[in-house]
Amino acid sequence: MRFVYSLIRFVPDPARGEFINVGAIVGSEETSEWQIRQVENPVRARSIDEKGTLKAVWDFMDRVGRSIDEFEEGLDAIFNPSEELSESWLKRLYVEHRNIVQLSPPIPMVASSANEALDRVFRRMILDPARQRHGYQRKHPAVAAVRKAYRKYNIADENIRSRVTLQTQHYSDPVDFAVGNGRAVQLTHAWSFQVPDQELLTARIKSWGWTIQDVQQAGGKLYSSNGEEITVDPGIEVDVVYVPPMPGQDAPALQDAKYVFEALDVTYVELSDADHVGIRAHELLEEAFPSRERM
Repeated sequence: MRFVYSLIRFVPDPARGEFINVGAIVGSEETSEWQIRQVENPVRARSIDEKGTLKAVWDFMDRVGRSIDEFEEGLDAIFNPSEELSESWLKRLYVEHRNIVQLSPPIPMVASSANEALDRVFRRMILDPARQRHGYQRKHPAVAAVRKAYRKYNIADENIRSRVTLQTQHYSDPVDFAVGNGRAVQLTHAWSFQVPDQELLTARIKSWGWTIQDVQQAGGKLYSSNGEEITVDPGIEVDVVYVPPMPGQDAPALQDAKYVFEALDVTYVELSDADHVGIRAHELLEEAFPSRERM
């Protein structure tokens, strides 16, 4: 898969030009997977921090990290509420940061995941390699599997909306995908049960479940990032594709989630079975819109 990366540089004196690479940002528009990693031991950066300005770099990386976390949850990016994380977003960060914090120009690369991309970037370009912070997968492989399933079963791009906001009478929550043609016929969302904070994950799924229950009973609206409004009828089909826990991992959130999914008649499958959502999308579109009118 195509990724882009930028190195994050600490430049204590921009006029002098000396710098230390202290981290990297990688991302893929294909999978919506974005990650940031910083060096584990910043001893080299501290050695040139004569004016005590290194904190500005850590603050910048913390803000980017929060943007990535919020983007994953379907919220707006901190740096620009109207802009989602993308190659253009990374290029803008590169252009705008020319002082103590600087980024290298975004460069494309091929990798199977953001973790693999970061590992390679650190091995080759950062002299103080960081150990990988997370051995777990986030939801992005499931999101990529859904996109692949839609392509496999010939769901046209104009019939798919991604990263939409579902608004009901009482609640609002992000949904990863909606399929339809002005009226949605399928909603699909991805989760990962490998994340370490199982209690927080359970809380998020339960909150999402209230929104799904509301839309199934009374319908609602979907809003895309460009302001498009899409009708959602009561009883709409909802599917979930999830990343299963790691072998041996204690994942109580999965059992809690299954209870929520089954109570709401949500079909849930592991990412290896993501073809299900593509098959159902094709069937639902044919049933509702035989002429395949566009959204």
